[in-house]
Amino acid sequence: MFPLLMVLVTMPPGEIFGDVRLGTEYVADVAVKLTCGTDVAEATTDKSGSYRIHSKSGGKCSVSVTYKGSTAAVEVVVFERPTRYRLVLEEKEGKYTLKRV
Repeated sequence: MFPLLMVLVTMPPGEIFGDVRLGTEYVADVAVKLTCGTDVAEATTDKSGSYRIHSKSGGKCSVSVTYKGSTAAVEVVVFERPTRYRLVLEEKEGKYTLKRV
């Protein structure tokens, strides 16, 4: 039980926010998922491409965006304080990648 308690103590909750773009255009109504270990939190971008996700844990995590049936992901770090991540989808040969800018 003690090791589990130690993990919970070292991984405080956090929040990320930002926007999603495809090139220079903001992307509305796309699913954004934050995965931190076993904790998964989801959101959808608003009409201006903005999102905000609260997580029960922090540290090294993965954020993914699902667009036109394709999912792309990138690693992020979730801190105790809200952190901004501007995400850009790039399409190459029919496949999407996700980058932080």
